[in-house]
Amino acid sequence: MKKILLPFFVFSIAVIILPGTAVSQQLSLSNQYVVNKFSISPAAAGAGDMFEVFGSYRRDWMGIAGAPETKMISANGIIRKNMGLGGNVTSVQAGIFTNLAANLSYAYHVHLSGVHWLSLGVGIGVVENHLDLSSKAAQDDPVVMNADRTSNMIDANFGIMYHTKNLVVGFAAPRLFSGEDKDQNLYYLTPQYKGHIGYKWAINQTWALDPVAIVSLPKNTAAYYEIAVPIMYQQKIWITPAYKKSSIALGLGAKLFSSFIFNYSYEFASTGIASKSSGTHEITIGWKITSKKKTDEPTPDKKKPYYKWLSK
Repeated sequence: MKKILLPFFVFSIAVIILPGTAVSQQLSLSNQYVVNKFSISPAAAGAGDMFEVFGSYRRDWMGIAGAPETKMISANGIIRKNMGLGGNVTSVQAGIFTNLAANLSYAYHVHLSGVHWLSLGVGIGVVENHLDLSSKAAQDDPVVMNADRTSNMIDANFGIMYHTKNLVVGFAAPRLFSGEDKDQNLYYLTPQYKGHIGYKWAINQTWALDPVAIVSLPKNTAAYYEIAVPIMYQQKIWITPAYKKSSIALGLGAKLFSSFIFNYSYEFASTGIASKSSGTHEITIGWKITSKKKTDEPTPDKKKPYYKWLSK
């Protein structure tokens, strides 16, 4: 079965990446937005009072040779008042194809009034595509063998986000530029856009819901949507059912030792090549540190209550 699926898979990836047979190269999928909002939009860099570091590993279509394998590390946080900085590095290995992308993002947060904020984020990065032509699968395909081994292109992103204490609404362009390899015309980047909304609803002091809905709009490709609904217990443990255009997922997560985050998701589909696999697995771990905000309020002193100090 694997011998039959491998050539089909190589051809499918070629359809995505190589010209004359495809539209563009797509961004990798991920479920980590449940715990890492920066993965949705560059505008989320430093939007909270946390410094965050996340790493994730995703293995698509288990049991199918050459299926995508994604590794990612990202970090973001406040650099000064109302300003945030973030960056990430992502590596995707799919059969003979390797994609490495890195970008740096800057965000500015405008305080509108009360708990209302407007955040703007921009970023720039580089994308490297590489073909491993040493494998038999590549040597048996004349289209792949005539391709350039490596190509580098500049990429950029943009995001705008309105957020309050519980509501987040935004628009992002995780891939803003369109481009191609000028020498060989073999690799293409196509703009991609997404809209997202999230609302945190505290049912009571113990339980809460934190649903997130995302609609992705790659240019010249059908829209892709997903909805995840984390069900949280005391803000420390959660279970996340998710529904996507092409699959269903279930996630489990926990906040450990007040700073560490763990999230696991299992995804399965009943149609397409994914239905021939034993599912997709993704693990995300994170570390969050609360930033200390400067204040003019003196250190609490039982002998000198603040109201007495203020009256002097």
